[in-house]
Amino acid sequence: MLLDYVKKLEYKSDLERLNTLKQILKSKKIKFVEQNYSYFNFKGTNVIVDVGNLNSKKHIILSAHFDVVSGSPGANDDASGIAILIDVIERIKKLKLKNKIRVIFFDDEEIGRFGSISYIRKYGLKDLIAVYHLELCGYGDAFGLWPITKINQDSYSLKTIEAVLREKNIYFEKVGQLPAFWGDDLSFRNAGFRHALCITVALKEEKEAIKKFVKSSVFKLIFDFYTGRVPKMFRLYHSPEDKSEHLSEKTLKMVSEVLVDAVLKLGREA
Repeated sequence: MLLDYVKKLEYKSDLERLNTLKQILKSKKIKFVEQNYSYFNFKGTNVIVDVGNLNSKKHIILSAHFDVVSGSPGANDDASGIAILIDVIERIKKLKLKNKIRVIFFDDEEIGRFGSISYIRKYGLKDLIAVYHLELCGYGDAFGLWPITKINQDSYSLKTIEAVLREKNIYFEKVGQLPAFWGDDLSFRNAGFRHALCITVALKEEKEAIKKFVKSSVFKLIFDFYTGRVPKMFRLYHSPEDKSEHLSEKTLKMVSEVLVDAVLKLGREA
């Protein structure tokens, strides 16, 4: 079960999560490399797994981050993304693909995306087709694709995952720029690559409350947190309540299936 991966990671420090992730990959006989980096005197480690057509220079990046906010178990943020990507790797290993799929588990997202920035500095963007980054994908029935702006509103990464979600009859919303929120996909867009998206999953019934919440000013966000006027997703976010007991195996598997289908479709159309 994918939730088992989440449970192995929650309540652990960044270093413990890194070591646990590597142990899981080794137990699955999944080969990986580590990118050790130094950024603003912070030392970190990205874990990189290549699957699919390893002879292809063209590649798709699927990513999540393993670091966690102090005091939070970190189940949905972002052990859920790690669990999904391990499942994606297992699924892709059995398929014949046109492109290489690079799965990256980034370090230091929470303190400023140092892991993804350092990755781009070393590996660049050449032959990159698309980036799908996972944040908060552990429960819910509706996909949020974000941030959708003039830069990426017609990107094939967006069009491809929209097509997959429609084929699977999964509800989704396209969301604009969010104040005070980011993911490692931002590092790629800042570097000039517009085919990078963040994926989040939430409850469809909370969509209007979430829209209202994320468009609030920083001061309003702080006030809402203290007064409890917050959708469930954000009550758990960066809090001691971000536990695996709130997550859903069905949701984790749903996201894994969507990513695999998007990868297959991009291989045909990119």
